Amino acid sequence: MFKRYQSRHRIKSFDPSVLVRTPPAQPTQIQETYIPKHTFSDFEFPAQLISNITLRNYPALTPIQDQVIPLLLAGKDVVGLANTGTGKTASFLLPFIKKVDQDHSQRVLIMAPTRELAVQIEEELKSFARQMRIFSALCIGGVSMQGQIRSLYPNPNFVIGTPGRLKDLIERRELNLMHFQNVGLDEVDRMVDIGFIKDIKY
Repeated sequence: MFKRYQSRHRIKSFDPSVLVRTPPAQPTQIQETYIPKHTFSDFEFPAQLISNITLRNYPALTPIQDQVIPLLLAGKDVVGLANTGTGKTASFLLPFIKKVDQDHSQRVLIMAPTRELAVQIEEELKSFARQMRIFSALCIGGVSMQGQIRSLYPNPNFVIGTPGRLKDLIERRELNLMHFQNVGLDEVDRMVDIGFIKDIKY
């Protein structure tokens, strides 16, 4: 049994800062500039794709492109993080375009959180795949589903859409995910933030 004893001595003043441990100062970290290790010609892209890249005025690879493209070309699963405007979309589109150009039976599903982003991705795809006989279907909400169903009949190489509309098409048996060998989730963190987690898992 423990007994509590009252102290006869009172502390007149107390400075709580004596109990606060100040962490040692950390050295200032200098952010190193990333220097790309590759050029577009290193990836053996088809001539028409190189021509389309040149027309887009891509002088050199951005860091996200330099790191992601070789991994996707090697068939690896990749999670890439990059700010807007760093060429993130091209980093996954270009390897997929090369793969489809080499084998037109390859199909690619790309999911994006918003209609606007899905439209932007398809526009980028059309620009990079110009004159390469690579076809796409855009599946987004807010527009007629019948037109999108018709665009799926020829089995396009790329299907780009938002989670809700893609789920609707799957449930109607107009879209079969077993036919896709490649999947890209663009801005997946944003899809989760705006409540698409169940559709993504589905």
